[in-house]
Amino acid sequence: MTAFALAAGAAAALFVGTSTRPTVAATPASSPDFDRDVKPFLTEHCDRCHNEKTQKGEFRMDTLSRDFGSGASAHHWAEVAGKISAGEMPPRKEPQPKAEEAAKVVEWLNARLKEGEAVRLAKREPVSFHRLTREEYANTVRDLLGVTYNVTDPTGLPEDPEWRGFERIGSVLSLSPSHVEKYFVAAEAVLNEAFPIKSPVKFSKRRPAWELRGAGDKKDLEEKGLLDKVRVDMWPGHDITGRAGPGQALPAAGEYRVRIQLSGLKPKNGRAPHLAFYATDLDRMLHEQDVVAPEDKPVIVEFTAHLPAGNLNVRMTNDVPGPSTLPRSGRSDPRRPFFSVKDGRAPWQMKLTDEAGDPLVPFLIVDWLEWEGPINADGPTYAQREYWPATSGDMGQARAALTKFMTRAFRRPVKPAEVERFVAVIERETKSGEKFESAYRTGLLAVLCSKDFLYLVEGESAKPQAAELTDYEVASRLSYFLWGSMPDAPLFAAAERGALKDPAELKSQVRRMLADRRAENFAASFARQWLQLRMVGMFPPDKKLYPDYDAYLERSMIGETTAFFAEVLKNDLSLREFVDSDWTMLNARLAEHYGIAGVDGDQFVKTKLKPEDRRGGLLTHAAVLSLTSDGTRHRPVHRGKWVLESIIGKSPPPPPANVKPIEPTAPTAPKATIRQKLTAHVADPNCAACHAKIDPLGLAFDNYDAIGRWRTEEVSSDGQGANPKVDASGRLTDGRTFTDAAGLKKLMLSDLDTFGAAFCDKLATYALRRATTIDDREALAGLVKQAKAADWRLASVVETLVVSEMFRKR
Repeated sequence: MTAFALAAGAAAALFVGTSTRPTVAATPASSPDFDRDVKPFLTEHCDRCHNEKTQKGEFRMDTLSRDFGSGASAHHWAEVAGKISAGEMPPRKEPQPKAEEAAKVVEWLNARLKEGEAVRLAKREPVSFHRLTREEYANTVRDLLGVTYNVTDPTGLPEDPEWRGFERIGSVLSLSPSHVEKYFVAAEAVLNEAFPIKSPVKFSKRRPAWELRGAGDKKDLEEKGLLDKVRVDMWPGHDITGRAGPGQALPAAGEYRVRIQLSGLKPKNGRAPHLAFYATDLDRMLHEQDVVAPEDKPVIVEFTAHLPAGNLNVRMTNDVPGPSTLPRSGRSDPRRPFFSVKDGRAPWQMKLTDEAGDPLVPFLIVDWLEWEGPINADGPTYAQREYWPATSGDMGQARAALTKFMTRAFRRPVKPAEVERFVAVIERETKSGEKFESAYRTGLLAVLCSKDFLYLVEGESAKPQAAELTDYEVASRLSYFLWGSMPDAPLFAAAERGALKDPAELKSQVRRMLADRRAENFAASFARQWLQLRMVGMFPPDKKLYPDYDAYLERSMIGETTAFFAEVLKNDLSLREFVDSDWTMLNARLAEHYGIAGVDGDQFVKTKLKPEDRRGGLLTHAAVLSLTSDGTRHRPVHRGKWVLESIIGKSPPPPPANVKPIEPTAPTAPKATIRQKLTAHVADPNCAACHAKIDPLGLAFDNYDAIGRWRTEEVSSDGQGANPKVDASGRLTDGRTFTDAAGLKKLMLSDLDTFGAAFCDKLATYALRRATTIDDREALAGLVKQAKAADWRLASVVETLVVSEMFRKR
């Protein structure tokens, strides 16, 4: 039996968890006061719009169950109570109830919801399983074994499903048989690198320009003493494919260093040439950056990348838009080696410089490329030092090393019986004739494929009613919240002391962890999921309409938003910065896109904004504006829905079936904006109620096109005449008005509590790995109250959430 097969069988047995559901008594279906005090109110003020025939918002009151112990029913009743309490229902045009009548109904409903909370708690499963996301898996094996595993490679792990943008919701992260197989393959690859059988043979290879160029007679150039003077001229869009790789199979998985000597010539008031180094087999960008250096003063670009063993195909590109790269209009002539722009050009070749020698297009000049690796340190790996028995065949040492490994892998102390189950795997392997080293690796493989490693396990079947997390469970919840990885030694030590029930200790740990570089995982991951940045580029912009849009700009858009969040977190700034700010984070590419001068380089830097820049806050980030577009035009309804869900925290109901699409403007009619075309939807009574809430929030950003550029008129290909002027004004459902995006942001800042409450809910969803429910209302209200008292400072909000009772309970 192979090690893989045995580990598969062992892990399969260890993977299955059992749980029992306690028997609970249901709450009474109704209360004596319902028919007397509540039903008449609902009949008079609610049933007219939410009955069998009308069902506004696809919501019926006449069939709503009175079982407040049911989560679904309780959620709807909580929504009813909230709308009555806020005065949103009944609508202003309908007869209004007396305040004391409404208060009595809301009080009754809240009391029933509170009674139902205990029943819903009792219905909860005794054990909760939250599978690690693939990002968390990679971070965990890095911290556990010192191994980089690229989960996004084609041979890596499947993409995680998402719920409303969040990729870590336990109930959504299911496990299929093919997924299990992927985990076995991943575990084998990780262990092969963590515990190499022998040290790989290192190599170093330089690929000179004449080889990269693949042109010219080598013997002739050598005889003339010109071979080492050949260079590669890379005009916009030009790539070197096949010859930029290492030129041999990589001997082992590990870190490899690449060095490139080159010059980069940037036109005046133009874009810098952009070096992109892309592994085609892995579908992964290994490195990219702008390069600006004189022809006679080249620079050396150096980077490292973790790569698997085997053959690797690489494409090196000057990744900027430019003239055609077809041979007839390109630069490289196979019969004519390139040495310098001063050597002139063939009559048919594209001009790279003007008469003064200044570049006309951004282009690169490459001298050589060098590969080296693997560059891992000599001697035992981190994993070998930590988890490998000192004496081969010594089962006592193997048991001790395995216990240490399991304790860290399972993120809690392990029981002797648990260890023995994996020791038995090793013993069976040795009895079947396997060498000790192979048998021990099989035991480790089974650990990495067990449920206690792949899942965050909270609760015990033996204690079905236990709601409080143990200290070790709190440690894991906290580390995967802020680092997306396993707890470190100080956090384990605090759990061992039983100190994580102390709010002061939790605050201290949060401050320490936010100061750690691993907190960058939280800044990038939470921002991406909260704001649904995964959708950026889902509909690639039309190249004819947006010729300047490229992959680097797209990555820069996302980079601005995640860097912005990181800056707010690092400096403990207020949540109001997310709504509006007088700064943002820019690199040269995005600054050029926005028309903002004075920003150079690839790194994102904090940049002061002027009023005429018309940026600030998240809502006018190009990433947000483009993710709510369809690649050809902006979509105000989708933009409004995004603001309503992500910023205000309310999800509109789905649109009615068979909604007519927006009709194009007739060829003989004047050109019209999308706003004007939406008028028909607003007039439809089936659509008007929702559009009144959604459309103003999207139309406020009509001054920004599909890729986030500012404009004052809407370019239209339908109809005739001049392009219509943009109208970004609007009216909210509460009667407040604004003239543009800046005006809407001011209104939102004046009601920061609404955004603050929505943000706290999103943060809790991310931290708890589940959707919040009505049973979290009081805890969320307390979090919002404390966050407001702390002036909504982001790091303080995080700290308050961690010390809350909600965070420390299942």
